[in-house]
Amino acid sequence: METFYSSLSKPIQKQFSLLLSYDTKTSPAVITPENQLVKPQCSKYGKTLDLSLNSIFFIDPEEFRAFSDIACLNFSSNGIGQDLNGSEFIYFPNLAYLDLSYNKLDFASFGAFQELKQLEVLDISYNRHYFIVEGVTHHLHFIENLHKLTILNLSWNEISTLTEPEIKSNSLKELRFAGNRLDVLWRKGDTRYLNLFKQCTNLSLLDISHNRIHIMPDEALINLPTNLSELYFNQNGLQFFAWKNLRYFKNLKILDLSHNRLTMIIAHLSNYTQSLQTLIISYNSIQTLADGFLIKAVSLTHLDLSFNLIQSINKSIFLSGNDNYLKVLKLKGNPFDCTCEIIDLVQWIIKNNVTIPRLATDVNCATPNNWKKKGIIAFDIQTCNVDMIAMLLFLTSSLVIVPLTTLPVVKHLFYWDVWYIYHWCRARLKRFKVRSSGRSLYDAFITYDETDPAVTDWVYNELCHQIENKGKKSILLCLEERDWEPGKAVIDNIAQSINQSKKTLFVLTKKYVRKGKFRTAFYLAMQKLMDENMDVIVIVLLQPVLQNSQYLRLRKKICASSILEWPTNPHAEYFFWQKMKNVLLTENSSRYNNLYTNPVTTWKYA
Repeated sequence: METFYSSLSKPIQKQFSLLLSYDTKTSPAVITPENQLVKPQCSKYGKTLDLSLNSIFFIDPEEFRAFSDIACLNFSSNGIGQDLNGSEFIYFPNLAYLDLSYNKLDFASFGAFQELKQLEVLDISYNRHYFIVEGVTHHLHFIENLHKLTILNLSWNEISTLTEPEIKSNSLKELRFAGNRLDVLWRKGDTRYLNLFKQCTNLSLLDISHNRIHIMPDEALINLPTNLSELYFNQNGLQFFAWKNLRYFKNLKILDLSHNRLTMIIAHLSNYTQSLQTLIISYNSIQTLADGFLIKAVSLTHLDLSFNLIQSINKSIFLSGNDNYLKVLKLKGNPFDCTCEIIDLVQWIIKNNVTIPRLATDVNCATPNNWKKKGIIAFDIQTCNVDMIAMLLFLTSSLVIVPLTTLPVVKHLFYWDVWYIYHWCRARLKRFKVRSSGRSLYDAFITYDETDPAVTDWVYNELCHQIENKGKKSILLCLEERDWEPGKAVIDNIAQSINQSKKTLFVLTKKYVRKGKFRTAFYLAMQKLMDENMDVIVIVLLQPVLQNSQYLRLRKKICASSILEWPTNPHAEYFFWQKMKNVLLTENSSRYNNLYTNPVTTWKYA
């Protein structure tokens, strides 16, 4: 040992002596400029021996026979290139932290590190020489020799192939695997390494950043340890992330997807994770956030959306009041469009107590030019409110004034023209296939208000009885409840009944004339007049209705006998029924008033 110590340079000897004498358990306050190079996470385990940056090429265990009480050993940044066989650290029985980063170690031996029974932290990052050599065995079997190992750093080793398809450890809690080649291990069509981390049953932190994983296989993601609480997937160039697979990780609290190429976030994140507390998706290409993204996401308190392509955020994205659980929101570096669409976001920021780092200086507008590089929090929302109120008032007044002034004038000047043109065009565009009058199945189709019990009773017990059952000539009536086809559309049944009947008899009441069924039947009967020149309409007024109807007035002048009023005198009912039979058995045209029909006929043949 004296030979080894004397071979060191004087500055190194001085540092070496200080490090050997430093014990954080007995002298935690002894911190001098000479020993500030010691990693705090290393020195907290106890006595520390730091031999980093010394160009050591070989570890001779005999040189460390007197250092059995060392708890932390730092051999980083040397040139050690030997094949570890399990004898190098036999004189460090209490070693808990070992740093071998930035060396050229060989792990081919199955006995590597087997002598370190108390080792908890092992850093072998930046030892790529062993893993990039082709044609040799690459394995990590030494992990199974370390039964108390909780933290392992395998970062930046360019690991692209392994002998064993799985890393096995029951004690490992933190695994740093950044800077390797999982894109090669998980390449399409190769299923050997999809369970690479599955046997690390107690793993809570996994860092697989910088692994060039552009497309993450679903099987590889699902087969990660289910106990993970932290997953770092940043710096991979990932184009799509299967958000739905988060349901397999019930304890996941931190998810880092920054510095990728993601373009979307799934809606209703709470459907797939109820444990996630921190979500980092900065430095991606996200333009919009899905509606309902944060609904019921009660666990999510930290959200990093900085340096994306977000121009505006809808108010339905970030919830307010008791529904808002966010505590920290990062929005820096997004090209916000500071128009009236940004109002929702500004109002949400004002009303909710959420910490937004560097809100006043770095959360800025990108467009329009007059707001470029100005903070969105300074946007004047009052201007948009004034413009919106003015627009609403203008639209409201226009919608009220224009109809009120236009409709009365149009009705007064063109009512009959429009009515006639409408029905004329309808008759020409849509024709019904009808039977000729000689082949009609019924003498009359009765249309009435079947929902009115009094009217229904009158039709069946009075009308049907007097017309069908009395008299020498039998008259066959078509009734809805008796003669319509079940399951057929109402309008089809009405059209068929009118076309199969010689007459259509309307039994009118105040309630019935307001129904659409009456209008439909009336228009179909009118269409038969225009299509076939057959007047089939007969009207029975059970109540005084349509007193101001111009059509009713004109019909009383042309064919008064086709309009029947139910008499108030019971003794006149006999004459009413006799008149109805005559009307139903004769054509309406034979009873037209010549005073009105002759001039029309004369003009027609002039």
